Amino acid sequence: MGDFNTCLLKNDVRSKKLKSVVDSCNLHILPSNPTHFFPNSAPSLLDLKIVSSPEYIYKHGQYTADAFSYHDLLFLSYKLRSPKVKSRVLLLRNFARMDVDRLKNDAASINWSLIDETTDVDEQVRLLNAFIMQLYDKHAPLRPIKLKYLPAPWLTKEIKDLMTRRNLAKAKFKKDPCNINREKYRILRNRCNTMCRDAQRRHIHKTIEESDPYRVWKFLKSLGIGKKRNDSLPPDLNFEMLNQYFSSSSSYVNSCKSRTLNHLHSLPTPDFPEFVLCQVADCDVRKNITAVTSNAIGNDNVSRNMILPLLDLLTPIITKIFNNSINTGTFPTLWKDAQIIPLPKKSNPKSFCDYRPISILPFLSKILERLVQQQLNLFLNQNNLLNTFQSGFRPGHSTVTALVKITDDIRAGMENRQVTILTLLDFSNAFNTVDIDILLAVLRSINVSPAATDWFRSYLFGRRQCIRIEDTYSSWCSLDAGIPQGGVLSPLLFSIFIRSITSGITSLYHLYADDLQIYSQTSINNLPSAVLSTNRDLAIISEFCTSYGIKVNPSKTQVIVIGSNKLLQKITWHTLPFVCFENSAIPYSKVVKNLGVLIDSTMSWAPQIEQISKKMFAACGSLKRLRNFLPISTKIALAHSILLPILDYADICYTDITMEQLNKLERLQNLSIRFIFGLRKYDHVSQFRKQLKWLPIHLRRNVHLLSLLFCVLFDPKSPRYLKEQFHYRYEFHDRSLRSVYSLALNTPYSVTSFYNKSFTSQATRLWNSLPLNIQQAQSLQTFKKQLKEYYLNFPS
Repeated sequence: MGDFNTCLLKNDVRSKKLKSVVDSCNLHILPSNPTHFFPNSAPSLLDLKIVSSPEYIYKHGQYTADAFSYHDLLFLSYKLRSPKVKSRVLLLRNFARMDVDRLKNDAASINWSLIDETTDVDEQVRLLNAFIMQLYDKHAPLRPIKLKYLPAPWLTKEIKDLMTRRNLAKAKFKKDPCNINREKYRILRNRCNTMCRDAQRRHIHKTIEESDPYRVWKFLKSLGIGKKRNDSLPPDLNFEMLNQYFSSSSSYVNSCKSRTLNHLHSLPTPDFPEFVLCQVADCDVRKNITAVTSNAIGNDNVSRNMILPLLDLLTPIITKIFNNSINTGTFPTLWKDAQIIPLPKKSNPKSFCDYRPISILPFLSKILERLVQQQLNLFLNQNNLLNTFQSGFRPGHSTVTALVKITDDIRAGMENRQVTILTLLDFSNAFNTVDIDILLAVLRSINVSPAATDWFRSYLFGRRQCIRIEDTYSSWCSLDAGIPQGGVLSPLLFSIFIRSITSGITSLYHLYADDLQIYSQTSINNLPSAVLSTNRDLAIISEFCTSYGIKVNPSKTQVIVIGSNKLLQKITWHTLPFVCFENSAIPYSKVVKNLGVLIDSTMSWAPQIEQISKKMFAACGSLKRLRNFLPISTKIALAHSILLPILDYADICYTDITMEQLNKLERLQNLSIRFIFGLRKYDHVSQFRKQLKWLPIHLRRNVHLLSLLFCVLFDPKSPRYLKEQFHYRYEFHDRSLRSVYSLALNTPYSVTSFYNKSFTSQATRLWNSLPLNIQQAQSLQTFKKQLKEYYLNFPS
């Protein structure tokens, strides 16, 4: 709180700068009335209350002080009382103290052949679960564990005794505040503080050194490190109604269903071999079991920790069950039940739509789904059945590759003196509203065999879900439509379901899972016509959504016109037609969030840099409290996993930022270095950055940019839409040149700086400047290593 000598009632450069600085530091200015009243002058708001967490403010305000000041007196009080934590009792198995050899001996004596004697998949799964539970109920039985919130583990008897002496000295000093008593209390207080700090530091170091990575991260989260998430639920939350809300979105009635099914059934059979689900091998089952790291326990109560100790014995048994499921086209009924854990999307949720359902499925069901997904994915890629511009959940594709394509297209339009109309569509409960019958018809239309379609039918129909919060469960709700949230197959099935959503549109487009964006480019004179063309494309998309039974939320759909400042100033906004979706006019935005990146109408990247700054300060704030207690090796790991990803995400999309913005990002990277080495604000960081072998931010971005280009050039799974952007020089010459024997790329032609600073242009120039031995690296890992060494020795 204080006088910032800047009036926020004025909308001038100074007030905007102050608001920007406060926002970029992840701070908040509390609302206030004018606080300064000078005679013969207008009231002004100079005195501000700036806080990091407004939700912790109990009360704030101001009082007039006419008798002695032109400024009002400010006051603020915090909610400092911590809520009393209730003790909990959990039923847990102690795997750590289990005798694995005795477990294996008892497992060998079980008659597992009973599973082979039946052909019913449900019975096989029931027997498998019964045998596993029988073993673990004996060797690691469920026991009630009361969670006790004990004093700090580093609090020794010696420290407790010293605290008692300190408190007695404090009481004596309060009773008789003489210098002798004050000095005795001060000495004991300081000694107590030092002992507490040293004991806490030793405890943290010892715990980190003696633990595996998983336990280290769990321990660090218990200390308050990492992203804060509000998982607390209101005590009066009605589980039954919430479960009905989550399942009700699956009962959407599609009036055009019969017409859509008739259309899909009338499509000609493709001329490539049909997809047949093949039996799986023991080695594939074992590989996928060990690859899954989640220990979540589904409705069957079988966890990964139960399978791994008996993996040699159980792998052939599980393989037989999987193959029986594939052969009979039957997905086990027990594996269709999902337990839903609701998480609040925001603080103080007011309605059911403010909760996000997290689905917990049985462990072995996910293994079977992974094996089927791998076969289906291979079939789709071999026959180019997925939309070329679908980047979601595909090897070699990512949100970054999607953003690179979109931003490069926008820059190409600006190069040609065009503006881009970008429309971002938001699907409502996309997975829950998928019509299963239509999805099965789509699978048949792409030549999925009848037997495989029967398996998918069994996988999708007959599902149930319930809400689980700690030890409390709601009743079960049946799901009549939708693909399972949290299912391994679900993203791929949804991509297949909407593969033809863009058929017939004239706009450019891109898909990432259930995120769809369309964009068209035009001159300023033809902008109204381009808007009408966009509306026609949106009408085609709307017709597809109606036919296939999925819904778009017009209130969350965004539109932005992107171009140079000069072109945007020529637009007469009051006469420009609105972009409309299903008769709802969508207002034009100045900034949109696209796959986590903020894009403004001139691609100045100012909102994105501010968002990065805000996230960095918030992350550093959670780490700052323990910076003096953690070993340097742990702080380096924290910086790599928490801080640097904020700077690195999609950094190759904004290669055209200004030098001022680049310097700001450099200062944000320096925050990480200061955290690691405990440096003060004005200490130089260059030598410490060299000690860490970190690159300056612009060279770090070059590494990311060239690493993606390396994948585009040499990885067959990388996006085709990026591969088409790059060509070797020798492809454009008939006669033999020295470039035939090099890997030099053809530099794209550009007149202005718009496209000259695109990913394609920058990547090409940087690639051509690399030594041939780096370009010829045999793997991405080798390429990154050589590239980093090259840039570490790069002249400043």
